[in-house]
Amino acid sequence: MNSNYENVAVPTGASSSRGACGAEKQEMNRVVMAAMAGSVIEWFEFSVYGYLAAVMGKVFFSSSTPTVQVIASFAAFAIAFLARPFGGIVCGALGDRFGRKNVLNMTLFVMAAATFCIGLIPSHDMIGAGAPVLLVVLRLLQGLSAGGEVSAAAIFVAERCEDRHRTLMTAWVEVGCMAGFLLGAIVSYVLHQTFSGDEMVAWAWRIPFFFAAPMALIGLYIRHRLEESPLFVSAQRAGQVQQIGVLAQLQRLGAYKGAMLQAAGMVIVTNITLFTVLTYLPTYLSKGGLTSGQALAMNLAPMTLLVVLIPIFAVLADRIGRKKVMIAGSLAVLVCAIPAFRLLAGGDLALQLTALAILNICLAMLTSSIFAQVPSLFPLKVRFMAMAVSYNVTIALFAGTAPMINAWLIDVTGNRIFPAYYLMFGAVIGLVALASSRDLTGQPMRGD
Repeated sequence: MNSNYENVAVPTGASSSRGACGAEKQEMNRVVMAAMAGSVIEWFEFSVYGYLAAVMGKVFFSSSTPTVQVIASFAAFAIAFLARPFGGIVCGALGDRFGRKNVLNMTLFVMAAATFCIGLIPSHDMIGAGAPVLLVVLRLLQGLSAGGEVSAAAIFVAERCEDRHRTLMTAWVEVGCMAGFLLGAIVSYVLHQTFSGDEMVAWAWRIPFFFAAPMALIGLYIRHRLEESPLFVSAQRAGQVQQIGVLAQLQRLGAYKGAMLQAAGMVIVTNITLFTVLTYLPTYLSKGGLTSGQALAMNLAPMTLLVVLIPIFAVLADRIGRKKVMIAGSLAVLVCAIPAFRLLAGGDLALQLTALAILNICLAMLTSSIFAQVPSLFPLKVRFMAMAVSYNVTIALFAGTAPMINAWLIDVTGNRIFPAYYLMFGAVIGLVALASSRDLTGQPMRGD
């Protein structure tokens, strides 16, 4: 057995052809359900802010003009992504030293607490500059939590499932994320339909943030019976899990620079598309003549299509290869971005709905495979840290800032098609990364 565990012993009773993924079907279902539940909760809480960006701007930046309110609100949204790399480093260090399970529970608790507290913050009219300061602090806590949750959930499932079904099994984690976005959109739509604009600004915006506490309790209940990843336990029992400091763990990543750049490129195309389509477009449409409620309602059907298509494309990817499906998605973004935004800017509701459906289909192709493709690039000893760093640094720099950048560029240039160019930029980066990467579909992950 290799002391640096590039190769990890297969747990007793597991077939080597299954890549140390011999969990019983019932336990596997529990693992997937727990990962999905946490993802739904995390991303509902994270996305609600994006869907209520215009309202949050009025609450926390009331002294600014309407355009500046939206930009400032999206800037506060982006702040959380700046914290994600630090959350990824901390959670990656903990996950590679002590296991994946406890990190999953910790991130869910921190996210829920921060989200609940956002609902308690007084408005700018009540306490002045203290309101946006408190908002930024709590958004940073949300970002720290999110920086560990996604990587922990994806790796936890990837290390438990059969090699031949890894894309589909990890895709359910992404389904949970997208379902969280969809739930956030539904709740935001109901709020806009139920309360007046003044009521939304005065107090109704707080309601979805208060959902955090009961939803977190449900998630923690589902997760409490989980067992640790067999691959990690096997390495731990063999004395192969090294108790080294965070800086030493980061230094180990130097041997995997190529794989991390490939992972970063895949994350860029996937998440620039994701945060533009799911977080920014409702605000984009509301600035084009629709009410906030109408813009959210128009996105519900395409987002539902996204949730349905992710596992379908994942099954296809397990058959023909993840790399092929993600390249197809990247090419589709590159080709369809400008036509889609021309339709969105045109004002015809049927054509706008068609454009949203096209963009969500592109997104489904990318998200169906990302959580299987990225973990497979790294061996177990650095898997959590490597994924957390490459995933969260690129999201912080390119994806989480997409709504703010798009809003600012349109304001500066007056060109409502400009977000399409940002999507195309991400697609080119993704194609380069995918073309240079290995496709381990149906095979053990690197080093397993």
